[in-house]
Amino acid sequence: MLVNGASGAVGTAAVQLAAHAGAGVTGVCGGANRALVESLGARHVIDYTTEDFTRNGLTYDLIVDTAGTAPYSRSKGSLAEGGRLLLVLAALPDMLPMAWLALAGRHRIIAGPSAERAEDLDALAALAEAGVFRPVIDRCYPFEQIAQAHRYADSGRKKGSVVVTLAPG
Repeated sequence: MLVNGASGAVGTAAVQLAAHAGAGVTGVCGGANRALVESLGARHVIDYTTEDFTRNGLTYDLIVDTAGTAPYSRSKGSLAEGGRLLLVLAALPDMLPMAWLALAGRHRIIAGPSAERAEDLDALAALAEAGVFRPVIDRCYPFEQIAQAHRYADSGRKKGSVVVTLAPG
């Protein structure tokens, strides 16, 4: 599988969980984040500043786009027959081919809201407790600096998550 945006908040989680499940993970991130993504379990890392994964001739059973830069129109050539594209960050035009592709059967796009189940959160908490999953936190900001936290998160330079803390009541 390929994780586009492998060094971001969702990407770091996706890499860890997929590697734990035994998937061969390729992460796409900036070159400065290569070591981080490898440390999370990616077998291969593609530096998006020097290589376009959609042009390297490789195909994947699953592409997880956490960055919003790999819609179906761009990724379809990198999906194996029967492959799936999970759009974590998608606009309506990115989701429009979903129904047609489901009928055609070649690929499948998964997007939209997800069901949240308590047992999934419990399983994730158990993996974190066992040290298998570790949230990657880049910076913490107090609530009073929430504007700065948003600016930093939107800068494209963060690794993992930016946390806003609340003072005890």
